[in-house]
Amino acid sequence: MTALDGSARVPRLRRSRLRRRAASCLLPLALVVAWTAMFLGAPHVGASEGVRQLALFGHLAALVLGFGAVLTLDWFALMWLLRRRTLATVMQVARGVHAPIWLGLGGLTLSGVLLAPDTSAPLTVVKLVAVLAVAINGLCARQVQRRLAELNGEIPPRRLLLTAALVMVISQAGWWTATAVGFLNAQQ
Repeated sequence: MTALDGSARVPRLRRSRLRRRAASCLLPLALVVAWTAMFLGAPHVGASEGVRQLALFGHLAALVLGFGAVLTLDWFALMWLLRRRTLATVMQVARGVHAPIWLGLGGLTLSGVLLAPDTSAPLTVVKLVAVLAVAINGLCARQVQRRLAELNGEIPPRRLLLTAALVMVISQAGWWTATAVGFLNAQQ
């Protein structure tokens, strides 16, 4: 590699980092804007009973897909903490379940809008805030995953481990809260 090749690489790396930083600021903002639009628009969606039944099925299928993938990843992370799996295995699982988690969350959101939730009900607001927290936490989880992958097998620093644990706890709390509230709302 010549000096010219090495110096040409530096600006590309800086641009890449700048793009990542910009995305890390813009994606949460985009999620909040989309969530707000869904929150304000969902009660006004007039779907027929047939569409509502399909949306309910889609909602449950998306829950199985997204939350199932989250539970799988968190199980492997717990096995790593108990020294029964390697960090490389956890990272491989994380890469594999990334798409199903986001597809499930997106499916829950779209089908949830068709179910026309009562956003004036306090429990529904709790559920929708939990969904927003899960989505924003998912962006944080992606950053933690990237930082863990950059370690190349080295032992993660304590602060990164604590951050990963916090991301996992927030994820579990958000998914279980949304699931429990959805169950309670279905009983009414």
